[in-house]
Amino acid sequence: MKSIQFLFILSIAVLTQAIAQKDPAAKEVLDAMSAKYQKIPAFKAEFSYTMEDDSDDIDEGFKGTILVRGDKYKLVMDEQEVTFDGSDIYTYLKEENEITISGYDPEEEEISLSNIFNIYKIGYKYVYTESRNNGTIDVVDLVPEDRDKEYFKIRMEIMTSDKSLKSFKVFDKSGSRYLYKVLSFKEDTSITDKTFVYDKTKYPGAEVIDFR
Repeated sequence: MKSIQFLFILSIAVLTQAIAQKDPAAKEVLDAMSAKYQKIPAFKAEFSYTMEDDSDDIDEGFKGTILVRGDKYKLVMDEQEVTFDGSDIYTYLKEENEITISGYDPEEEEISLSNIFNIYKIGYKYVYTESRNNGTIDVVDLVPEDRDKEYFKIRMEIMTSDKSLKSFKVFDKSGSRYLYKVLSFKEDTSITDKTFVYDKTKYPGAEVIDFR
């Protein structure tokens, strides 16, 4: 019995050690994907978001659009818009007609299509998990080095043919999973720095709450 327990503990230790490495095969896939998107100065993407939690029988989500140029982005959903102009974040709640302004804190930045292409470069280890759909999709897992993160893994599905990102799923320590699927993607030269400039005239009568 003790030998079985020892083998079980050893297998878990080996698995943990494997996941904790920066796998060269995973790095090759991630670098190719990152290089692809780095060449695109600005883009527009349609996406879907699904939150799953088996313990609470939760399965809910929404669709949205994101515009990205460099570090700046504008996220548009049915109920709200979130814009980052490079220094501040503007969140507009449509139903309340309310705008919240807050300073940017990199420690609080959420995972999204604005940063997912390069997120692996700092603070993560990664492993090539598998090839799916007859070799058309590469699956890579990212593990944060900071164990205080609320999530323990990000699973990315990347198209083998053109290195485009198909989807990514965030695994929360609470048991929830957050799945983002890229529904459409295109380079958009009409997106400029002006796209992300806050213009209060676009939100007539909106209450502004400034936390800066």
